[in-house]
Amino acid sequence: MDLQVEEVLHSTLKSYGDALVAVGEAGAQACPAVGEELKVSLLNLRQRLSAETSAGTITETEQLLEKELQSWSARAARFYEEKTDEVREILTIVAKAAGQVGERDQRYAKKFGHLTERLQATAKLNDLTTIRQSLVKDVAELKLCVTKMAKDGEESVAELRAQMTLYQGRLEEVERIACQDELTGLANRRTVERQLDLRASQGRPFCVIYIDLNGFKQINDSLGHLAGDDLLKQFAGELRLAFRSTDVVGRWGGDEFIVLQDGDFRDVKHGGERIERWVTGEYSVKTESGHRKVQISAATGIAAWQPNDTPTTVLQRADAAMYEHKARIKAAHK
Repeated sequence: MDLQVEEVLHSTLKSYGDALVAVGEAGAQACPAVGEELKVSLLNLRQRLSAETSAGTITETEQLLEKELQSWSARAARFYEEKTDEVREILTIVAKAAGQVGERDQRYAKKFGHLTERLQATAKLNDLTTIRQSLVKDVAELKLCVTKMAKDGEESVAELRAQMTLYQGRLEEVERIACQDELTGLANRRTVERQLDLRASQGRPFCVIYIDLNGFKQINDSLGHLAGDDLLKQFAGELRLAFRSTDVVGRWGGDEFIVLQDGDFRDVKHGGERIERWVTGEYSVKTESGHRKVQISAATGIAAWQPNDTPTTVLQRADAAMYEHKARIKAAHK
């Protein structure tokens, strides 16, 4: 009977954890710009669940889930509100520019109309001197009118160009934020997937390095989320420095990272050694009671893209290689 209860509990916790992941995936798809943070948070919540999970932990997890969903909902609403404001602003700019052009055209149309009437009146004159004086005056006014029209046109175009440049800068900033992991500043999962698809479609040689931190959950649980977040940020910064600017370094989720490095396996095979030598080791992290020193290691798996690979298959091979490395590390510490 106890065995059956344990099996039911284990199955229930697994289903609960899978549901958390599914909710995170749905949030990321519903609003990609702010969904990655929800996705990572719910992955962290799933990691809190284990066979030894107590009723208190489950209650705390439910409270944290409600808090995360409320926070995500507020961020998503704010994001779409800002998008609406941006669209409204660009429409206002275009409408203003169109109105200015229309007003200018009407103003100069009236002037040209007056000039036309005067020229027609001049044509009826019989005195050559009077005709010449009238033409000189009309030509001077016509020249001034054309000069002002050209200047007004240049000013309108310059103002519109300045406004559009400002708006383009805002869009680029929004796109930059949408492509970054909010915590670490690395490329987020959506960006890594897009870059992976791009490299696969171009058929150029590249490798996937899959990285998973060892013992991160224990550090997160014992020292708190402040320490865990600080460790992830520091690790991400060191990881970025260990690779070239042309390589894609991203956070896949939780304490997992992905590097897309151009070149074949011979060029990339030392990537794992570089991570072990330069990125892992001792870190000083912030906690609520001050700084604490922690040791962190990582399991890595490298897979080279093959012409018959899909992005999913090359990721799966890198993931499998990472788990093999993790198993070797555990065996060595027994």
